Amino acid sequence: MNIQFRKIHLPPLPKVNAHALTKLVGNDNNGLMTPVLPIGVSKSQIVSRSNLDEIIEDIENGNNKKITPLEWIHCLYNKDKWDAKNPNKSISTSEAIWKAAEQNTWLKQRLFWNLVLNYDGQKVLASSLVKTYSVFSSQDARDRMRLLIIKSFQLEKPMIGLIKLCCRQLLTPRELFFQHQLPSKILIIKECLTLVVSQFSKITSPNQQQVDWLLRCLEEMSQEQQIKAVESLLTLVDPQVGTKHSEIIDWLRQYYASSNSNSRWNELSSEAKAAMRKWLGAVSYQDFQKLANLVLDRVRLEDHEHRRLKSRSGFWSNYSDRFERIRILLPKSSVNILGNYLNHQDVSILLNDGSDSTEVCIFDFGNWFLVEFFRGNGSETRIFRKDTESEQKLFHSQLSIKKLRCLDSNNGIHDHEFCWQYFCEQLLRTKNIFPNKNIQYFKGLSDEHGKYNRQTGLPKPSSNDLSKRKYKVERWKQTMVQLEQEAKQYCDYNQT
Repeated sequence: MNIQFRKIHLPPLPKVNAHALTKLVGNDNNGLMTPVLPIGVSKSQIVSRSNLDEIIEDIENGNNKKITPLEWIHCLYNKDKWDAKNPNKSISTSEAIWKAAEQNTWLKQRLFWNLVLNYDGQKVLASSLVKTYSVFSSQDARDRMRLLIIKSFQLEKPMIGLIKLCCRQLLTPRELFFQHQLPSKILIIKECLTLVVSQFSKITSPNQQQVDWLLRCLEEMSQEQQIKAVESLLTLVDPQVGTKHSEIIDWLRQYYASSNSNSRWNELSSEAKAAMRKWLGAVSYQDFQKLANLVLDRVRLEDHEHRRLKSRSGFWSNYSDRFERIRILLPKSSVNILGNYLNHQDVSILLNDGSDSTEVCIFDFGNWFLVEFFRGNGSETRIFRKDTESEQKLFHSQLSIKKLRCLDSNNGIHDHEFCWQYFCEQLLRTKNIFPNKNIQYFKGLSDEHGKYNRQTGLPKPSSNDLSKRKYKVERWKQTMVQLEQEAKQYCDYNQT
């Protein structure tokens, strides 16, 4: 069977009128015309001699202005070969090139750039030029810094010298090289980042600029490097640094807190996780303690409220390593009194629902949220299992006292009546919330009542003390029934 294909008729090709090429060639067709040079570039600057001996002779005689940029490139690129043929002059001519660079910005930058590449393992500069850079006399601050960077390469451990320089200049390794017009994509820059935390840890009391430097360095690291750096930060640096510089805590929470669904928490070692809790706990407890002290000092309290709040501040200090974060809620009256003293803390205002005025702290203990009422009727602690719903309601919603008491508290409500510490510790134990590691005595309690055992907890109160407590707790329960009924009526009414 014969198959016949139809003929394809293509359209004619368009005629191209090459005006630009015609103009370049010239109307007389006698040859190429000389292109128009950029403003400021003379013809002498693009003319190049291929005879390296002539170029180097000009360098030796100090006729550097006669040498064009193309000739300098030719010289630098072929200097090693020329040195091999002229070994007696290799050093002296290289010294002359470095001296010429003192008055030639372009040449100077090219030499230092290639010198760094040489130290990075890329042989792009003649060995004689590498050996003789020390004859160069710095002309300005940038030159001096370039020389310091080059000298760091010659140390037994170059990375240590460079990271010290970075810390002193408050520049990340990449910023240091980029700012001084040196190659910023070389291996040693990445290697220097591994020493950032060890260098930072040597600073006794870091200032704000040094903290900013640390965080910028962390942001430049690869994910693998950053995780190792965070491990070192958490274990080498005192958590108190975090209490003084909330930016570090905010950064750690953003990338590594267990409460953040996209965090790298699970990539940390168990040791680092424990240290992370100390860091977060230190700053969170400090916020709580500061608020408690301010209320004790500046808010008019009844004697029994004063005693209760003071005992709670002491009790929670034993759990300071366990806090992951805290939310502070204040009535408007307390904001008016304490506002000027809480300017660095995240404070929310409680809606007025007719309840007794009280300050409230919400503690995040990892798997549980604890809501602590400071004073007023009830003055209780409420425990909530941590989930998406409770997270939204407790940390991302506008709240009032009655709204808090309307939330489901099936996981526990605790009093602050006589001997409450023993029973509160027992309740927290059932939730796997334990005091700080190595606690032997609870702060805020006498030696007799505060001796702590990791397996059994605090000493059980005497029969006499238990009898006193029983009476007080019964009265407290009656108060709570009434408060919760009022709260339910309020919530039901405001939902309709």
